[in-house]
Amino acid sequence: MTRGKFIVFEGGGGSGKEKLRSRADVVYTRAPGGTPIGEHIRELLLSNEAADMHPRTELLLFLAAHAELVERVIAPALTEGKLVISNRFVPSVIAYQIYGRKQHGELTIVREALRFITRGVIPDVCVFLDASPEIAIKRAEGRAEKLHRFVKEDLAFQARVREGYKKHIAEFARKTITIDSSGTPEETWKKAEVALESFL
Repeated sequence: MTRGKFIVFEGGGGSGKEKLRSRADVVYTRAPGGTPIGEHIRELLLSNEAADMHPRTELLLFLAAHAELVERVIAPALTEGKLVISNRFVPSVIAYQIYGRKQHGELTIVREALRFITRGVIPDVCVFLDASPEIAIKRAEGRAEKLHRFVKEDLAFQARVREGYKKHIAEFARKTITIDSSGTPEETWKKAEVALESFL
C-alpha cells in the first residue's frame, strides 16, 4: 500500500489555521490533542491554572502529547495510505517552548527528543501561515471562543514565537510553504488551496 501524505499547518495564534476545511477522505487532527490522552494534556496546557507551570514541565507535556499523536493517529493513518492534515506539529514546540519561553539552551536536546518522538514521520508539506503578532492577536481577540493563555501572552512573546518559526520551520518537513496570512481568513485559505492543489 502506498504511504499516505502528511500536511501540517503552522503559525502563531490567530494566523488563520482555523479556516481549514474538513474533508471526508482525510484524517484531520491537531497538536497538542488528537487523542483522548492528548486532549486531556491540551486542556491542562491551555488552562489559566497552568500559567505558573515551569517551562520544562510545559515542554515535557507538549512532547508527551506529540508522542501519543504520532503513535496513535498519524503513523497508522499514513501506513493505511490516508491523507493526514494537522493543525500544528513539532515545529510549534520549538517556536513556543524554546523561543517563546526563552529556553534556547535546551534546543539541541529538544531537537533530539522531537526526532525520537516522530520516529521518521515527516510532513510532506508544512504550510507556515505568517502574520505579524499585532494582526494575529487582534484576529484571535475577535473570535467568539474564549482565549487560551498562549494567545494572551504579550507581543514580545508572540514576536519570539514568530522568530522561532521562521528560523526552524523547515527542519521537520520535506517541503515548506510560507503564506502571508495578514489578510482575511478567506484570502489566506484561497492561497493555501492554490499552494496545495497538487496534494489536495
